[in-house]
Amino acid sequence: MEKENKIQLTASLLKSIGHPIRIEIMLYLAHYQRATVTEISNDLSVQQPIISLHLSVLRKQKVITVKKEGKKSLYSISDISVKQIVNIIYNTRKKLN
Repeated sequence: MEKENKIQLTASLLKSIGHPIRIEIMLYLAHYQRATVTEISNDLSVQQPIISLHLSVLRKQKVITVKKEGKKSLYSISDISVKQIVNIIYNTRKKLN
């Protein structure tokens, strides 16, 4: 893969996680390993359609996966590097001010 293509893919990936709700989703899934959209929505106090929209963005970038278990769809992080990046930034970044 040529350098420019890798740069574009990296930028797309970072854009996909660069929203406060998506960061919350990633932190949530990092903690609970897997969850349904309803569980995420209830625990984050964000309407389910909004969570579904953000989950879709993360799925398109292959950051998370969904697995069907009966009638449930369970979401989990599939890209361990993104999980690590989010956790490192969240836990080590100091407030700017």
